[in-house]
Amino acid sequence: MPFVTSYHNKEKVLFWPDLASSHYGNNVLQYLDQNDVQFVDKKFNPQNCPQARPIETLWSILKNMVYDEGWEAKTINQLRRRIAKKLKEIDIKVVQQMFSGIRRQLRKNA
Repeated sequence: MPFVTSYHNKEKVLFWPDLASSHYGNNVLQYLDQNDVQFVDKKFNPQNCPQARPIETLWSILKNMVYDEGWEAKTINQLRRRIAKKLKEIDIKVVQQMFSGIRRQLRKNA
């Protein structure tokens, strides 16, 4: 939450987890409620619908960049550094564009 409150208007933030069971664990839901974080309820979170989740596209782009040309990490720290480096190479305007039409995309896929 410190990152969110430092860089974003909390009222405009929506936590949209993937369907990993850990993201809907009791301790996570309790934390979100205690911190007044709006989130997509599991029953409204579409399964197998990557076009409705731009984060999946972003993860795919990042993964391709990290492992480009068969790159392999020898240590966890090496992987962390590579991910941080590749994240900095992603054009923020492209990311903003990916997420800007999310409401329209959701309505289209609903």
